[in-house]
Amino acid sequence: MISIFFQSVFSFRSYHRLRALGPWRTGFFVFYLLLLGVLFFNIWFAFQLNEKLPVFLRAVPELTFEKGVLTSPQEALSVPVPGTDFTAVFDAAAKTPPSRQTFIDKRILFYIAGNKIYTASVAGVQSQTLPPQLSAEVTPQLLEKYTPSIKSVLQAAAFFGSFFALGFFFFFSFLLAASVVYMWSGWKRSPLPAGAVLRWAALLQGPALVLWLVNLFWGVPLFLFAVFILFMIYTQQIFNVMPEEKKR
Repeated sequence: MISIFFQSVFSFRSYHRLRALGPWRTGFFVFYLLLLGVLFFNIWFAFQLNEKLPVFLRAVPELTFEKGVLTSPQEALSVPVPGTDFTAVFDAAAKTPPSRQTFIDKRILFYIAGNKIYTASVAGVQSQTLPPQLSAEVTPQLLEKYTPSIKSVLQAAAFFGSFFALGFFFFFSFLLAASVVYMWSGWKRSPLPAGAVLRWAALLQGPALVLWLVNLFWGVPLFLFAVFILFMIYTQQIFNVMPEEKKR
């Protein structure tokens, strides 16, 4: 699979050889890319966690929980997440969470109010209930003591969450790649069987993963648009090197 991955990234001609790739191997290739992305994401997340979590925990204000309900502070307090533009908000007096748009506009990473922790999602705002046995005065000193446990919980959450996030990305990316390949086959007047369109769309997830990793580590402006441009460039070059017997 690593050989197919490198060919999909560095060789336009290989796409024509790989048109004969069976459906099982094609599906396994995409699953391999998913595992590769999850591995790199969790390595990146572990480094970020080790560097920034202690700084964040030292900035957390004193919090009071009674039977899983946040009772203090009574006014909303925002704590910046080190190295990002995001904040965490704690508000015991809030009756309802912010809207998804507010999460986006104010760059709220998570929001704790009442007995729930709220985060923004694709579908809106999702919530998770705090453990009802949670009754404690939370201070920066206490959080420092439990830092290893907090790291473990966050790392586990990131591991399982990365499967969902990357799976969603590859689903969207696959549909976009298939649309681009089908569009270019019409422009080049080189009709492709449906199987070839889907296979090329799957193989294009190789360079898509590379761009995703670049965005993860260094950032790519207008990332989704960049994915579209990437597919346009690759597909054009794939058709430009199409063997003569396949053009007829």
